[in-house]
Amino acid sequence: MTELGRAFKPETIDEDAVRRMVSVLDRQDALPSIQRLRAWALERAAVRPGERAVDVGSGTGTMARRLAAAVGLGGEAVGVEPNGMLRGVAEERAAAEGSAAVFCQGLATGIPLPDASADVVWCERVLQHLPDPQAAIGEMARVLRPGGRALLLDSDHGSRVDSDIEPRVAHAISAAFMGQLANPVAARHVPRQAMAAGLEVDADVGSSARVFPQAMLHESPLLRLAADQAVADGTITREEADRAVRDQSDAAHHHWAFSAVTVFAFVCRRPG
Repeated sequence: MTELGRAFKPETIDEDAVRRMVSVLDRQDALPSIQRLRAWALERAAVRPGERAVDVGSGTGTMARRLAAAVGLGGEAVGVEPNGMLRGVAEERAAAEGSAAVFCQGLATGIPLPDASADVVWCERVLQHLPDPQAAIGEMARVLRPGGRALLLDSDHGSRVDSDIEPRVAHAISAAFMGQLANPVAARHVPRQAMAAGLEVDADVGSSARVFPQAMLHESPLLRLAADQAVADGTITREEADRAVRDQSDAAHHHWAFSAVTVFAFVCRRPG
């Protein structure tokens, strides 16, 4: 399995790999576009004091801590995270902030909660990593109480745009990247999968372009990995890969590089 393929896996325990995952998550947390989309979803969900909220695939615990603040001391916020090292980071950060969020081991396809026991389920950019997203959404529907809300936020990597890479090469690199994800166009399938799980999907769908900051594009770690994979796949040459990385880095140095992928937010409700 390539380095790209090992990212965000429950079994990833290599310290360097986990450090890179934490760095990626922290950078994404700081993006204004992600912050706006999260605020929109939280407003639509109307999380109330006293409720039980569950963050499926909680990573470093950012949203679990935010949900804990929303439900207050009379409520409960649980982060479900299969990667033990990420869960450890989440627990440390919650303790440092005095957050009431708690964390447990579990999978999106095996949430360790009883039927109809949660008011809110949050699941952000997890479905793209799952080979069976339908089973995961079915699990989320199972743990929701009647009237409960599932907030499903995910990317569609088919929407990726890059400003300074020759289009054919950019397409090959994007295809190589998507080939390392179990479900790279996750967002476009959420409405059908949620309805198949018995949930109702709000007509108003949130979306935001996750625009990568210039510093990340200048360093180009993910682009380099994806370009190397495209070379291994035989879809571009080494010279083309090196030129793509160099051109994006040069554009970022001048602050005019533009690279983005769209993230969508769906509000799904259990009837009742």
